[in-house]
Formats: sequence, structure tokens, C-alpha cells
Amino acid sequence: MDYISEVFSRIQAERVIFVVDSCYSGAGGGRTILAQRSQAVLTDDFLTRLSQGKGRIILTSCRPNEVSQESDEIKHGFFTYYLLEGLKGKADITGDGVIDLDEISLYLKRIVPEKTKGNQNPVIKGEAEGQVVVGRVR
Repeated sequence: MDYISEVFSRIQAERVIFVVDSCYSGAGGGRTILAQRSQAVLTDDFLTRLSQGKGRIILTSCRPNEVSQESDEIKHGFFTYYLLEGLKGKADITGDGVIDLDEISLYLKRIVPEKTKGNQNPVIKGEAEGQVVVGRVR
């Protein structure tokens, strides 16, 4: 977590979007992030602190107490699979050929819980002024 904070603090760009497809399962026995032989957890407070400041956006695959799920059928994690599908055009709500942060976020917040039966819920933290384009459909 210290390394992620350090990298974020060094980036001088006006807008930074940090996409995280990982899970935090607390004491539930799922995967955790290990750092220097101690458990480091991706908490809601950490994400809030990391996203402070204009133009710092964090899009995570699930809530801090959820496991990021994978599927043998789609041969991928649900979040990353649908992120890629959204960027290919399925998130283009307005049909203008441009996918912005609001569109991809709305798409992921709808489709991932639907496909995981409510067990995984993407989260977006931070704010940016104006439209933040994350993809274009050809």
C-alpha cells in the first residue's frame, strides 16, 4: 500500500485513473495482498485517501469486504472481462462512439453484480471535472 501511495504522489498528470481488479476478503479466508510478511489490506479508507485531490480516480472490482470473482466459462475475472467488453462499446450508453468514465462506471456497476449474483460490486472513488474519456469505439 505504501508503494501505491508513493507512485500516486509522484504522478504529475491532471487526471489519473487507477483500475484495480483484486479482492479483499478480510478474515473470510480469501486472497489477500501480502507485503513484507504482514498482511496489507486494501481498505475503503486507503482508497479514499489515495483518491483525494482533483483528477484522482480509483475504480475497483469490488467492495473492500468482497472477493473479486473469476469464471471458467469466460476464462477471466468478471470485472476485467466486462471492463474490456465495456471499452469495446457495450458501455457506450449515448452511442456517440466515446466511452467516458461515467459510462464505464455505470456499466460495470450494473453488469458485474448481475453476473456475480450480487456477490461482487465495483466501486469508484474520487472526482474529476468535465468528461473523462476512457475509450473510443471504432
